[in-house]
Amino acid sequence: MISPELSRQLVTGRLLVLQSKRLMLASAERRLGDHENEHLRERVDRLRTDTHSAQHEYRSTMIQYGSPEHRDYWPIAYGRLVEKGMALASRLRKSIVELPPDDRYEASTDIEMVEAMVDSWTDSMRTAVAASVG
Repeated sequence: MISPELSRQLVTGRLLVLQSKRLMLASAERRLGDHENEHLRERVDRLRTDTHSAQHEYRSTMIQYGSPEHRDYWPIAYGRLVEKGMALASRLRKSIVELPPDDRYEASTDIEMVEAMVDSWTDSMRTAVAASVG
């Protein structure tokens, strides 16, 4: 268990890294729009990858160390639930063809239930995002 202050600093640090990566990406994309060249395209691609990684790290840190009172916590938490639920539904859909015909109906019902939960989480995420903006 770490202190609330250290938790806050970890989350803030990850957020600052993410914001920096986003700014560098936006700048590089503007330059690429003005002067198309291979070197700039490679830099933009690298920065996109770095920004994606920074986003993932920020979200992971927020889930692990963040406080539910932080305005970004609930949208990130619901976003994680939605991602995991969609991945589960996708895996179930892919594996359903391998089941015996009698088990396919039950599995398809389970998939529908997972998809309904994902829809509910998506609605909750939208509500949380709207509340954090407003």
